[in-house]
Amino acid sequence: MTSQASQKQVQRGHAQKIRDGLSVADAASLAADNFLHAFPPSKNETLSLYWPIGSELDTRPLLIKLHEAGVTCALPVIEKKNHPLFFRCWDPEMILQPGPFKVPVPPETAETVMPDVVITPLLAFDAAGYRLGYGGGFYDRTLEKLRRNSRCKAIGFGYVGQEVETVATDQYDQQLDAMVTERDVRIFT
Repeated sequence: MTSQASQKQVQRGHAQKIRDGLSVADAASLAADNFLHAFPPSKNETLSLYWPIGSELDTRPLLIKLHEAGVTCALPVIEKKNHPLFFRCWDPEMILQPGPFKVPVPPETAETVMPDVVITPLLAFDAAGYRLGYGGGFYDRTLEKLRRNSRCKAIGFGYVGQEVETVATDQYDQQLDAMVTERDVRIFT
């Protein structure tokens, strides 16, 4: 393991403990409102959100509000290790299925789409717009691929308490365009 990979692993363990200890009343609703204020919904866009697991900030209030506004919403699906994610449409009536890493995903019958905006989970973020993920590289590979072919925006979604001074990065890390928390929205690009 390289020193950079080791540094990231240590930072992940620390960031996970911090996020697990965060509990902010109405944080998911506040963050959803902040998102909608900063990025008014457009029926012409497809947004990918994540289905929350563990202590991730809950995206479901935002998913519902976007769906009610007529926005096409999608959830990421892991095809296999070391590959980019792909995205299937989501609606509130659908029964999600267990996917890899116990992440709920839309059924195989759901339409596959390309998002204009990818809302990402994270363990930590910094003021330069870098996010610390779980180490699988799924979002970084995906964003690199999407940005090659279109102007896909990446927006982090998490607690303000997840901010760190500097996220350990390498040449594969993709910068966020913005970060949404229960307190504010920060634009990086």
